[in-house]
Amino acid sequence: MPRATLLAPVVAHRGASAHAPENTIAAIRLAAEQGATAVEIDVSISADGVAFVHHDDGLERCTNGKGYLCSHNASDLDRLSAGVLFPDYASEPLPRLSAVLECIQEHNLALNLEIKPTPGLEEPTTKIICETVAAHWHAGNTLLYSSFSREALASAMQLQPETPRALIVCAIPENWPEQLAAYQCSNFHFAAPLANQQALQAMRDKGYGLYCFTVNDSAEAAELYKLGVHGVFSDCPGELIKAL
Repeated sequence: MPRATLLAPVVAHRGASAHAPENTIAAIRLAAEQGATAVEIDVSISADGVAFVHHDDGLERCTNGKGYLCSHNASDLDRLSAGVLFPDYASEPLPRLSAVLECIQEHNLALNLEIKPTPGLEEPTTKIICETVAAHWHAGNTLLYSSFSREALASAMQLQPETPRALIVCAIPENWPEQLAAYQCSNFHFAAPLANQQALQAMRDKGYGLYCFTVNDSAEAAELYKLGVHGVFSDCPGELIKAL
């Protein structure tokens, strides 16, 4: 039977991303200040094989850069601002995974690292992430890899089989037992509005960890806990932690 990888009832989604630039060191520090004990980040790679913490394939939404992140060298990405959506954080850099891992350990947080490969780069992205984690993650804190990408999960299972994994979906598929077994996942992460009580009970009975994204309302979170989920990903972790 799978053993759930438990993070926290409220996981800071890309840090405290409602109040600081998502996936930055500033957002992670703020989440810790707000009482979060676990954080979720997204990771992809540069053209020259350096892991960066960033959600989108493209740079335009969250930085002052242009084009695909994976088309730029690390030295160019290091010069970007990741604070364009928050004027008070204009100098906040686009962070390397190595720096973020050090920050997370400094604040004694559990980590859900979502592997976010640009399509076609699943294997090299996962390999570089695993190498970076091996070099920089020294804490005894909980670490979980997650991904929508089945190819990324398969690579992570091969490269670091001892690190637990989570499959991410939007709607819960009928063949969830086969999908979770294929990648030896301990957890299942899915969209909160598409929670299915019958499926959740079956997954919980089998020992899987259940987490929902993205929940910013305490009443919604309370209902999801009643359905049996172990936790929610939230852009405003401090507000949910206070309310629950």
